[in-house]
Amino acid sequence: MSEFEKLKIVTKYELLKQFRRKRFYGVLAITILALVLTIGLYKGLDLPGKMQQTIIDQRLENIREQLPDNMPEEMRENLLALAREDIIRQLEQAGIRDSAEFFAVWVTSMGSLAILGAVFFGGDSIASEFEHKTGYVLFPNPVKRITLVVGKYLACFIAAAVILVIAYLISAGALLGFYRQVPVGILGSLAIALMLACCVISMAFAFSSVLKGGMGATIATLLTFMMISPIISMALSYAGYNPWFMPDRGADAIAATYGVSFEEFTAGMMSGGMFGGMAQASQDPTLSFLVLLAYAVVLFQVSIWMTKRREMI
Repeated sequence: MSEFEKLKIVTKYELLKQFRRKRFYGVLAITILALVLTIGLYKGLDLPGKMQQTIIDQRLENIREQLPDNMPEEMRENLLALAREDIIRQLEQAGIRDSAEFFAVWVTSMGSLAILGAVFFGGDSIASEFEHKTGYVLFPNPVKRITLVVGKYLACFIAAAVILVIAYLISAGALLGFYRQVPVGILGSLAIALMLACCVISMAFAFSSVLKGGMGATIATLLTFMMISPIISMALSYAGYNPWFMPDRGADAIAATYGVSFEEFTAGMMSGGMFGGMAQASQDPTLSFLVLLAYAVVLFQVSIWMTKRREMI
């Protein structure tokens, strides 16, 4: 039997294992719930209108503070009215308005919560074989360790991809229902989301190949991706550097494929954080995709290298 045939068998059984676990359906349920809540809040609270008004009020307040105190009140009000019209025009051009593209930014961003499932799918894939001593039964089989790792990786990716595709289909259905159209940018967003899933799984595999327990690998992946990386990125942003090479900035590009200019939203409001990251990521989603690809390839190679050299002790 060729290694390719063995790889198909390993992938099949690992995928069945993922589908039989409650965590798969738990992540799916959480993702769908987050999408439904986002859609309800977006429409119920008129988020585009509220965001527009917030930006307008802050910009007008900045302009009002710059005007001289002895300026006649009528002239002041005329200038502020003109400034208001200009700000509204800029926001409309930037896409900060109730549109299919802006709605897609919100729903697909929440749909990407499915990527967190990739952490749980991959966290114990390798470590569990050593932690529970099942490697004594698995590794002596005539299957190369690299085949086992690749098969486990493909199974984790397929499981995460299934949830992502379901989330994006729900988002596309909502777009058709409310706006009678689906922005073409949703395909680019899905591509980046899938690559982000590869990156997160590779990171989880790298930790899983080194740490003794699956829980430790899962926690290490979550801390690295959701805390350490954003902290470093924010520090670099405040220091005046563009952290384009950080994985969390690549993840922000999921919402940056719809032609919505987050620079308009963040100007004068925030220079770091989630929307600041989106503003930087929106400069080049292709670069973000390549960054995530590089992380996925390098970390996956690390997991293979460590697994091949790890002993059952």
